[in-house]
Amino acid sequence: MTAPILLTGVTGGLGAKILDDLLHIHKYPAANIIATSRSEDNRSRFESQGLQFRVADYTRPETLHAAFEGVGDLLFMSSSERDTPTRIIEHSNVVEAVKAAGVKMVWYVSLALGGFGNHSKIGFMQAHYETEQMLKHSGLKFISLRAGSYADAFPLFLNWYPSSTAVLMPNIYPHVDEGKAAWTSRDELGEGMATLLVKGLSSFPSVKPQTESNIILLSGPTAISPSALLEAINRGLGTNVRMKYLDPEPWVDLQAANDEGGKGAAWFKARLVWLQGLADGDAEAVDPALETLLGRRPEDGPTTVEKLVRAGPYYWHQNHMGPRN
Repeated sequence: MTAPILLTGVTGGLGAKILDDLLHIHKYPAANIIATSRSEDNRSRFESQGLQFRVADYTRPETLHAAFEGVGDLLFMSSSERDTPTRIIEHSNVVEAVKAAGVKMVWYVSLALGGFGNHSKIGFMQAHYETEQMLKHSGLKFISLRAGSYADAFPLFLNWYPSSTAVLMPNIYPHVDEGKAAWTSRDELGEGMATLLVKGLSSFPSVKPQTESNIILLSGPTAISPSALLEAINRGLGTNVRMKYLDPEPWVDLQAANDEGGKGAAWFKARLVWLQGLADGDAEAVDPALETLLGRRPEDGPTTVEKLVRAGPYYWHQNHMGPRN
């Protein structure tokens, strides 16, 4: 029997989509999939679907060593921890456990900021770069799946809410709207990753890992400005929300003082770095790999955004520091 596929991150949106496609699109045998969670409380949720379940907590290496035993392919979702040094420690725990267990293939889910390079200064990319280096030096067989910026997360990128009458942006150089991103549908990313797990790279000769970090870049079909996403919101809702600009320091202060999601100044200072990276072109790389995996042209960012807002009141969980009222 083929060694099982182990999925981390299946309680999150992308991981859940990958699992759903494995089961319902590819008809992959549920008994040959291991779903993991840091919490034992999720066991019945997955075992009721015929899946295997194992606890895998990145902060507890002993759970990782047990979880990864006998695994063929392992989908390694990055930690949800926001602190970069802590994330790196957690990822090191995963890599060490994967080596000890003799896992045959690691598919690491990274981000496409910086394209195929390592030059982005955006804070949460640094743990991804470090993890790719760990994998490179580990001797493991691995692929780094650098995922394009989620079009679905547009409320986070624009700090937009259904109640918004304007979108406030910092006045930086280059101008924010000169920065374009290859916005990518999260569902299409999940579809492409599930296809790779089932069919393997050998089924797609034109999809070739790049650089010593074995990067496959999964992006939307074209790089588009943030204002194009805002126009998609306006089309979908029949609104006329416009961007307004403030210098960076007052932008941070005003956003933190008035944010509907309760995010503070530290959050907006980190977002300022992200927006500077966007303006500098960190998210603009486009690659045909996702189109090849899907067998069709992926949606562009505005198409995804308009579809989402037309479906009903739309929120993104990370735009709120606590439960939404």
